Amino acid sequence: MAQLTESPNPATDQIRRLIMAWADAVQSKDLDRIVADYADDILLYDAIPPYKTVGKAAIRQAWADCMPHFPEAFRAELRDLVVHASGDVGVAHFLCHFQPLSGEHPCGMTWMRVTEGYLRTPGGWKVIHSHVSVPFNPCNNQAWTIRDPDVVEVPDYSQPGSCGPTP
Repeated sequence: MAQLTESPNPATDQIRRLIMAWADAVQSKDLDRIVADYADDILLYDAIPPYKTVGKAAIRQAWADCMPHFPEAFRAELRDLVVHASGDVGVAHFLCHFQPLSGEHPCGMTWMRVTEGYLRTPGGWKVIHSHVSVPFNPCNNQAWTIRDPDVVEVPDYSQPGSCGPTP
């Protein structure tokens, strides 16, 4: 079996550039650039409903529907980016945060986890699958906010009434 390799190599560097271009497109609210490197039949499991969106055009429309709810100006901040590639297949995972440039806004409340699958095509690398998520608290079925990615928080499962063992 082929080894997956992490940067530096041409394939992982190309995928990293695509991810950075996507982040720039998101903060510029440029719908065409957001989906420019998506395969036509991409599958998106997003952090917001519906649970899946299929196809580049449908994902572009989902972004168009969301953009009016974003602040006027924000930064798409990425961290912990890891890219692996072997042959014509690549995978990346990272954290993404939309940081409003002035004031507070709900879009800046949490970091999101992103995992993407890439396929090298004659036209270059294309995103064939994207999964964006936030964890949830199984005790109350609510989203679990990632305020600081350097701090791994968990619910206190030992408390009575939580979903942990009861005394």
